[in-house]
Amino acid sequence: MFATSTHPSTSVGLYVPALTGLRAVAAYLVFLHHYNPVATDGWTHQLIAQGYIGVTVFFVLSGFLIYHRYAESYFSRTHWSWRLYYQNRFARIVPLYTLLLVLTSGISIVQGKPAHWFDFVLNLTLAKGLFEPYKFSGIAQSWSLTVEECFYLVVPWLFVLLRRWGPFLLTITLVSLGLFLWLTIGALNWHGLFGSFPFVLFYTFFGRSFEFVTGMWLAHRWDQDKLPGIRHVTSKGLLLICSCMGWQTYIARIITNSEMQLWSEVVVYNFILPVGIGLLLLGLVQEPSGLQRFLAHPIMQALGRSSYAFYLIHIGVIARLVQHMIGGSNSGVLFALLVLIALSLYTWIEKPLQRKLRSG
Repeated sequence: MFATSTHPSTSVGLYVPALTGLRAVAAYLVFLHHYNPVATDGWTHQLIAQGYIGVTVFFVLSGFLIYHRYAESYFSRTHWSWRLYYQNRFARIVPLYTLLLVLTSGISIVQGKPAHWFDFVLNLTLAKGLFEPYKFSGIAQSWSLTVEECFYLVVPWLFVLLRRWGPFLLTITLVSLGLFLWLTIGALNWHGLFGSFPFVLFYTFFGRSFEFVTGMWLAHRWDQDKLPGIRHVTSKGLLLICSCMGWQTYIARIITNSEMQLWSEVVVYNFILPVGIGLLLLGLVQEPSGLQRFLAHPIMQALGRSSYAFYLIHIGVIARLVQHMIGGSNSGVLFALLVLIALSLYTWIEKPLQRKLRSG
């Protein structure tokens, strides 16, 4: 979710600034989902509520960037180090998250609502996203970091399997493994670990695996100069993304059957939407466009680099503190202040910690 577009010691090929800018757009879509500016429960409200597709953008982009950055050195064994790989991944997501988790837990203790030790351990280790009742505990949105962490842990083996099996067989295998874990471990009813099939589909790496696989496959083809020569691919990707959002808006407004809504979301957002996002990435890496130039602008680069900090603070104790300070829930003012705080966190905390841990 939060891989950056390049790292000097391991990257290959060209740096694509537009992909960094895209991270900011993804984070801000999630913000709109949580702070929908349209109060009336109509079509516009439901459409903006689909902003949680920003998480899917992060996952597809993460698959692309991780494969592009590490696969060549892994297969050639030149400059590959398991220790450095995991050290860099740790440095990317853990330090800032841990600081904000400690802050969140400290405020909860002051308010007389301390977390149970098991809850805190699950959050500290980023294992909470495997346990259905705990997925929104601590920093609520960090359930997605569990998905990302699982991807980081197994991705070197996914490199091999992607080349041997292709994207579809690999996805079928990973989703089937998630189903198996639900039928076996989930049946034990132990603290909600792999607690239900919908939970496995929507909140674990196994259910979301096609998003990462799509990004990996795209990077694999790009690195080998074998991407299909599709014209106007940026607009085609945007059209498919908007179509998915429009369809789910329609389903949310028209269909009252919750089971039909569930399976529509599985098909559309887990398996069709990643294709649209993949087409968009394809356009951004090989097709000049106004969107590419916009996302590559220095301002968007700065916002993209601070998007992880923004994602971690956009709901939670810092957002509530800002809302209290501004004396209301004006989402525009809240957004602007959180952007400034995120830029500060990235500049003064996240980036220095990353550099220290990566060079240590």
